[in-house]
Amino acid sequence: MLRPRKRFPRRRLTPRLVQPCSHLYSAWKTDSTTTTLAEFTRLVVRALETLPDEIAEKLANVAVTIEEQPSPEVLKEMGLTTPHDLFGLYRGVPRTWRSIFAPLSEFPDKIEIYYRPIVRVCTHPHEIRDLVRRVVVHEVGHHFGMSDQQLRALGY
Repeated sequence: MLRPRKRFPRRRLTPRLVQPCSHLYSAWKTDSTTTTLAEFTRLVVRALETLPDEIAEKLANVAVTIEEQPSPEVLKEMGLTTPHDLFGLYRGVPRTWRSIFAPLSEFPDKIEIYYRPIVRVCTHPHEIRDLVRRVVVHEVGHHFGMSDQQLRALGY
C-alpha cells in the first residue's frame, strides 16, 4: 500500500550575491591567501579553456590581458572612485553590433581582468578561482552583446 508523502514546509532560500562586494569581504581577508600573478594567470587561462568550443572559436579577435588594477583613466571612464570595485572590463565592439558593411577595427577587442581587486575580496584560493571564472564569462558575454542585467540574471 502506498502512503502519501509527507510535505515539508519549503525553506526560504537566501539570495546569493551575484557579484561580491569588496566592502563585505575585506574584513575577512587573511594574509595566508597569497595568489601570485603567475597563479592568477593560470586561473584565467583555465577559465578560457573551459569555454565551449563554439564560443572559444569566436574569440579569435579578442585579446585577454591581466592588469594589476584598473588605471585612473578606466576608473574615470567607468564613473568609479576606487579600483577595488572593478574586476574586469570588455573593450571593443560586441559581435551583435557588427555589420558586414562596416570594416572591422584594426585593433582586436580586449578583455582586461584585474588581479588586485579579485584577490583582495577573496579569502580562499577556491573563491579566487570561482570569481576569475565568473569575471571571464561575464566579459566574454559582453563580447557577444549581453548587458550587465542579462549576465547578472544568469549568475555572472
